Amino acid sequence: MTTALWLVVYGGVLTWLAPPLLKRLTRSGATPHMGIAAWLTVLAAALLSWIGAVALGAVAAVDGIKDSSAVTLCLKLFGLDQRAPLPGLLGSVVLIVTAVAVSAVVLRRVGRSVLGLRARSHEHAREARMIGHPTDRPGVIVVDAHRPAAYCVAGKPNAIVVTTGALDALDRSQLSAVLAHENAHIAGHHHQVLMVLRGLATSLPRLPLFPAAADAVADLLEMCADDAAARRFGTRPLLAGLLTLAGPQRLPADGLAAAGTAVLARALRLADPAQPGMQWRQRIVLGATIVSTVSAPAVIDLLCH
Repeated sequence: MTTALWLVVYGGVLTWLAPPLLKRLTRSGATPHMGIAAWLTVLAAALLSWIGAVALGAVAAVDGIKDSSAVTLCLKLFGLDQRAPLPGLLGSVVLIVTAVAVSAVVLRRVGRSVLGLRARSHEHAREARMIGHPTDRPGVIVVDAHRPAAYCVAGKPNAIVVTTGALDALDRSQLSAVLAHENAHIAGHHHQVLMVLRGLATSLPRLPLFPAAADAVADLLEMCADDAAARRFGTRPLLAGLLTLAGPQRLPADGLAAAGTAVLARALRLADPAQPGMQWRQRIVLGATIVSTVSAPAVIDLLCH
């Protein structure tokens, strides 16, 4: 087998076998930033493996067209006997056209999905500023609603939406902690990360890595925002605020809500934080996972040559 074929196989292994392993390694949220890095590294490695395989195939096909040895291309690519009868010029053209067409369709679908999510988020932020009441806190909009809720949406500018029900239910320290949670999402550009992941998941729903990455990273980003808020205002106000806001509530799909995702797991994590030893163990395991994921293509190329 050649490098191109091995890259296709490697991308497939990451796509189908990595999600269960990564879920087990990151679900505790002991080190959410490392968990996010591991998911994004595996996702990028899978995509780049397929892109690299297509590029190698296209280059070999072009070379085959130039020297009329497209038969050698297919033989090199799939490890066949060099004397096996295969279509020459026609096979090379079909290979190039098919690879380019599939890549263009996937890129178009992902791009349209991401742009649609971005436009919907910006529209939501604009509407919130129109119907809500500005406050003395930068970017915070109060909307009249009995149900307690707080969330943020990306826009120009961004908006943190708090209902009057939330203002009535939260005390001052709890409200400050919840708003710090939402500010952490905006400062960390979490919306943009999730837009790309959700665009990939929507465009490639049958490839398990992409939906799993979107769901897992969404939970881990909430944990990152929890940690940022807890460092500023303490764990107890944040925990109390999350539990106060938790409940059956219909939140916008394009927003990130303090009590919208994995509330029970996050509450347990805040109430019983991971010990330093466990955090370091997870850092080491996830670091090794990232290094091995990144270095595997280089090992493949070395073995193939």
